[in-house]
Amino acid sequence: MAGAGLIAVSVAIGVVLYQQGDEPIEQLDVQVVASNYRLYFHYPGADSVLGTADDRLGTRNLYAPANTQVRLSLTSRDFVYLVEIPEVGLYEVAAPELDFEARFETGESGVHSLLGSQMCGYDHSELIGEFVVQRTAEFKRLVQNLTPAPSPTNPTQ
Repeated sequence: MAGAGLIAVSVAIGVVLYQQGDEPIEQLDVQVVASNYRLYFHYPGADSVLGTADDRLGTRNLYAPANTQVRLSLTSRDFVYLVEIPEVGLYEVAAPELDFEARFETGESGVHSLLGSQMCGYDHSELIGEFVVQRTAEFKRLVQNLTPAPSPTNPTQ
């Protein structure tokens, strides 16, 4: 009988930890930087503030938690790029020395197309990726495991 009580307590603790990690994120800010025929995604780190020393860096695929407002800030280091996520109605430009902003709601968990092009068509395979919408806890774990982003005062991407 004591074993069953221990299992019940363990399950209850697991559920609480699961729920705490899955607390919704109302808004996510991501900086998208196009450079050298790639898309780089700068995510806020543990402080949830973009542009600080704990930011994280991903490439090719964009990740976001489900049912969250996303605000993308797009720019380029070299050419004019187009970034498209058809499922959320995103079709935006990234251009050198210009900042563009796009906002959308992620919706439920799922995997969608992320299409990038460098104005000459979809010939650069590194610009084609996925927009992955996942549970908040999964998103937080993924971001923690990404590479630290370059310093906001001396970005290389």
